[in-house]
Amino acid sequence: MTTSEALRHLRFGPYVTPVVAAGVVVECEFRGLVQIVGMSTGPIPWPIGEREGERQLVVFKALARAVRHEDPRAVAAAWNVDLLVATAWKAACQRPRTRRKQTHGSPPLPWKRAEDELLMHSTLTEAARLTGRTLTAVRKRRRLLGLPDGRRAQQRAQLNTPVEAQAEAICQQVRRRTEVLTRSVDMLRATFQHTNASLSYWKTREAAAARTPIAGRRIRSG
Repeated sequence: MTTSEALRHLRFGPYVTPVVAAGVVVECEFRGLVQIVGMSTGPIPWPIGEREGERQLVVFKALARAVRHEDPRAVAAAWNVDLLVATAWKAACQRPRTRRKQTHGSPPLPWKRAEDELLMHSTLTEAARLTGRTLTAVRKRRRLLGLPDGRRAQQRAQLNTPVEAQAEAICQQVRRRTEVLTRSVDMLRATFQHTNASLSYWKTREAAAARTPIAGRRIRSG
């Protein structure tokens, strides 16, 4: 089957191959957290994720959208997988995704090794989204692992700076930008005036040349 034949039955595209690097941990809607180990060679190339020694396509991004909206036979042909696999994907993606919650009365949710590895290579918001935990929980876990809390130095400094000092810093920044804009406007105004003067000069010269007869021009009669 050619690529055009495999993609012919897709109705809700286009479906673009995501750009991911090998070794990155991402969330598959069918298997959970997986590690990218390669790229498939089907009509639509797609990242391959490994989990517990098993390698399959990662059901996320455009593939997850296709699984929800397209016919399983079209998905199987476009991504070069078995029809039973595409059907299992569709059943899994139709189930509502629940976020893990923890209350004061419930026991702490244990952290898995894959989640700890995810914290080492992801930002705070990305780790919270992929693990289903809050930003506070992610920060606490990073501190327990001896990692930075994930906030930038500038953000941490702002948290420790008084409001008056922050307001003064913002005012100074606005003043500096206003001065730069004012200088730019002055330069544009001067350039505009110079251009107008040059244009007037050349127009005047062209008009004068048009009124002056050519010296020595003679008209010979036949």
